Amino acid sequence: MVTIRKNTNIKSKPKPFPNENTRWSYYMQAIEPTSKKINEAWPEYHPLWVQQSQKITPAATQFTYMRQYMLEMSVKQCAAYLRVTEREIKMWELDKRPVPFMAFELLRLVHESVHFRLSNKDWAGWFIGSNGRLTCPHRGNLTFEPNDLTMVREVQNANRCYLMEYQKAAAKITALEAELVSLKKANYEDDLLTEMEDLQAKIQVLLNRMNDAKANHRKIKKIQAFHQKSYMTAE
Repeated sequence: MVTIRKNTNIKSKPKPFPNENTRWSYYMQAIEPTSKKINEAWPEYHPLWVQQSQKITPAATQFTYMRQYMLEMSVKQCAAYLRVTEREIKMWELDKRPVPFMAFELLRLVHESVHFRLSNKDWAGWFIGSNGRLTCPHRGNLTFEPNDLTMVREVQNANRCYLMEYQKAAAKITALEAELVSLKKANYEDDLLTEMEDLQAKIQVLLNRMNDAKANHRKIKKIQAFHQKSYMTAE
């Protein structure tokens, strides 16, 4: 009996580029798959980073806009980062030499990277560690997770409200004390004394409110100290 073996060396014909999911992805992102080499290298599925790379064809004006306005880099900074000379950058931007695709693509990827979006002068030195916690540059053991920052904001808002209430009460007391002094200077008839007693009662009510506000303020300080101690203990 003769056994017929199938030829396993025959390669299956690749599916036409691209498949429907990839076409849909391009369409929804308003990207045109214009690179023939990419089509040949990825005959069916295009990774998202490959799709994004076809959004813009490198040109002098686009490179300059990316460097100057999107990344806010000087020519000197850009040259240092790309490991080229400043003259080379200027030649690209004056359209005297073609902008290398790799140089433009690198700046584009930097702009879209998580590290670039998390970089800000007001947060100089802060970073998110491998454990996902925001780390303070001045105190390495002081770190935060999203829920911690939400709680801090709520405590600060409550503290701000109590301080505002305290200031309002203090202003009212000052006005009432001034009024009380003026009444004492007038005369000590019964009707004036009664009014003075009413003012004193009002002042006492405001003093009680101020004491309550102080007590709440002390509680908030204790809560903040407890949470800060917890962060340091956790680290």
